Amino acid sequence: MSQTQKRCWNCRQQKIACDKTLPHCRNCVKKGRQCLGYGLKLSWPRKGDQRRSASLQKEHFIIPIRAKDPIFINATSDDVKGSQENTLARYDETSFGEVWLTRQPNFNMARLDPFLASHTFSPVARLVSSSQSCDELYGLLVRMSFQDDGLPSLASRYAISALSYQHLAMDKTAVMHQTRAIRALQSAIETAVPSECMQLMAASMLLNIYETLNFDTSDLSWSIFFCGTKRIANYVTKTDDTYFGDEALIIDWVFYHDVMYKFSIRHWIEKNKDQIMLASQRKVLSKAVFSPERQTIVPILGCSLELLDLLCQAIDAVYEPGDLDYQSEAHLKLVRSLEIRLKYLQQRQSTVAPLDGPEMRQEAIVAELYRLAAIIYLLRMAKGEPGNSKSVIPLVDQAYELLDQLVYCERPWPLFVIALEARSEEHRMRMLRVLEKSLERRPLGPMRLVNKMIPDAWTQQDLRESSIDPFTLYGMIISRHRVPPCFT
Repeated sequence: MSQTQKRCWNCRQQKIACDKTLPHCRNCVKKGRQCLGYGLKLSWPRKGDQRRSASLQKEHFIIPIRAKDPIFINATSDDVKGSQENTLARYDETSFGEVWLTRQPNFNMARLDPFLASHTFSPVARLVSSSQSCDELYGLLVRMSFQDDGLPSLASRYAISALSYQHLAMDKTAVMHQTRAIRALQSAIETAVPSECMQLMAASMLLNIYETLNFDTSDLSWSIFFCGTKRIANYVTKTDDTYFGDEALIIDWVFYHDVMYKFSIRHWIEKNKDQIMLASQRKVLSKAVFSPERQTIVPILGCSLELLDLLCQAIDAVYEPGDLDYQSEAHLKLVRSLEIRLKYLQQRQSTVAPLDGPEMRQEAIVAELYRLAAIIYLLRMAKGEPGNSKSVIPLVDQAYELLDQLVYCERPWPLFVIALEARSEEHRMRMLRVLEKSLERRPLGPMRLVNKMIPDAWTQQDLRESSIDPFTLYGMIISRHRVPPCFT
């Protein structure tokens, strides 16, 4: 059973012993009261008082988490605006700009309550990773941001703050912290040493994620920050090396985004030089080619490294129908090789957690959904198989049978590929059910985007008397945005 090192706030106020059980202490549960948790409480000076407040009155509060957007019924636009203003009225923007995440701390994050560092209920944690399990990525990013007072740490700290403020709908404050993060990152890169490169990669990735959430309004592009991340990764890693621990976590996170961006760029109609260069850069993986760990399902990926690598190769094997190498002997040989490897790929789960638990079953089903989506994508886009072919139909049926076993799926890419192969209203209803539950759990970023793109694709299919070419459909739906969308 997980425990923290500090008492909950109820037990502290009553000065009684606390069993420190996460997420709620047993004292509070037995007495039927709400456990105030173990989080860090913030305090600001009272007006006219230069000292820090030390009481536990209203001046102290824990920043709330907006799990999902409110639902308005029979409401006018004035009602919606008034509700938003009332929600944020408790925050003073001047003082709120000095939240602890944006200050230079005089302590090391490693000394803080470990629950704070790995708190996966944070909205920022849900933005940086779509894993439903309690992975360590967000905790690692927070620890990196408080490692010291150097520029790499500041860059990550300001980037996390920007994401937090954005989630609270404080756009101006979010942009201010984004600007600070960019300045710190630029200065840090000029004087960087190898030991700081992982921090720089983390900061650049956080800024990249910030841009993916604002891709239709921001003047910047996520590709700028991700290109920088790849340059740093190529500088500090070597081909066929194997990494473990924190380094592997960051590298796997970067590789996951790399593959998803490659997919988006591949079907983006008006590619620019930066995007083409990004899609052609060297892959950076945490495990060597023949490492047995490549078959293990990685929580932050949703599948194994081996499958993600094969998907990356499948995307490279997708040629435009007018390409001279399309369906040439060498091309068909490559596609056949990838098809066989995907067909017989066995993804295994980590033996750390019990294999019969609901989270582990969810993990196994999602990983298999990834494999089926990768094969369908390869056959339809690279090999040119029609949707009613004998090789595609069984795979689609298996995918929708797996959807029946899922309550939710927080991975946008396999849902997008499988949804575009829906052959009946029943298939569409299954997909919409999973999308609805997935949005309830992760009403953020890419899931919202895919939830709009899938019905858009179905509309295009319904408007055509004959079946639409999949390459044309992918390009049409993905290219409707200002910049290539993110499928992470």
